[in-house]
Amino acid sequence: MTNYAALKKRVQELAAKTWDAEAIKSWFSRLDTEGIPRKTLLRREIIARKEEILDRVQRKAEEAEFLSHS
Repeated sequence: MTNYAALKKRVQELAAKTWDAEAIKSWFSRLDTEGIPRKTLLRREIIARKEEILDRVQRKAEEAEFLSHS
């Protein structure tokens, strides 16, 4: 079940966040010109770094969402 209170809190945090728009635009521009970089990680490495990887994916998704609204 969705935790609406936690979701609302996260939305408020993101709305109040100071975004580094230039860095995000640079990252997105690099993705546009070079494509998505391919990384081959071993299964053990992925499992060992799972939280770090998920946090990075979440952050990049939030940055892309910010960019789509600016």
